[in-house]
Amino acid sequence: MNFRLLLLPFSFVYGIGVFVRNKFFDFGILNENRFSIPVIGIGNITTGGTGKTPHVEYLVRLFSPDKNVATLSRGYGRKTNGFLYASESTTAEMVGDEPLQLKYKFKEITVAVCEKRTDGIEKILKDNPQTSVVLLDDAFQHRAVKAGLSILLLDYSTIFKTDFLLPAGNLREPILAQERADIIVVSKCPQALSDNERNKIIESIAPDKNQNVFFSSVVYATEIRAVFGGETRELSTNLNTILVTGIANASAIKTYVETKTKLVKHFEFSDHHQFSDADTKNIAEIFSTIAAENKIILTTEKDAMRLKDIQVMKELPLYYLPVEVKFHEKDKNNFDKLILYYVGKN
Repeated sequence: MNFRLLLLPFSFVYGIGVFVRNKFFDFGILNENRFSIPVIGIGNITTGGTGKTPHVEYLVRLFSPDKNVATLSRGYGRKTNGFLYASESTTAEMVGDEPLQLKYKFKEITVAVCEKRTDGIEKILKDNPQTSVVLLDDAFQHRAVKAGLSILLLDYSTIFKTDFLLPAGNLREPILAQERADIIVVSKCPQALSDNERNKIIESIAPDKNQNVFFSSVVYATEIRAVFGGETRELSTNLNTILVTGIANASAIKTYVETKTKLVKHFEFSDHHQFSDADTKNIAEIFSTIAAENKIILTTEKDAMRLKDIQVMKELPLYYLPVEVKFHEKDKNNFDKLILYYVGKN
């Protein structure tokens, strides 16, 4: 039995609250703030796991080096409040793991966190007037800012599944909320997707005539990178690996690591897990029991941001597996043109 179904009455109350709040924005009772520069929102209607940050990274690469890009999120999991810039001297506890990941990867862009997105954008533009585009990470429900272009991510694996609103299910909003999106991206698709399956998915989504639907996949690298030192090495089947994940859904990365290396142990934690001393001590102890010399600890880029400041992990061969988003061949050019046209005309 799914015990979360016992929470359905609370989901009903939650749904009423979401409905009323959205209507307040729709009727202008609550204000949606607009900005003169291009603002792109990237989000979802579920609780994590759709690949928001890799899609933000895709957009950063699309704009670089021609545009002065800024990203803004609330900084989920941080232990600070208010507005902060991410830098190489900040920690995941200060700004959150995903903003820190963005800053480490793209040192030239502005990365900021702020619970109040309007205040955050105003601060960014005041401090960095040369900013030419703002990317709002995980902002689909944050309607106080009216993004000029709204991108909604839907996970391929859940397209045909029925779900409930929080807390009984994983939906932040009813499915009908997708009407607010300008672009819908079906993320984490197989790299080979038939026309027939694409059409079935689009039919299931039932987009409005003004909405564009695209398909993307997450692609894992064949090389891993050391968290300390930055050197790279190839994955191989004779490499003994302990996998450490604190993400929403680790099944895909686990399968990939199993096919590329000898997976000895998988430590699977919840999304944005704050690693304790007991956690890392346990990881280190299991690692020490592996008799083979060719052994590593492998994690995700996001988890590396939380593990890199823990002393025990600094003494171990800790690597992360880079990932990238790739749009399907039929979609990439059209998606890129649509994004660049929006930014170019503003």
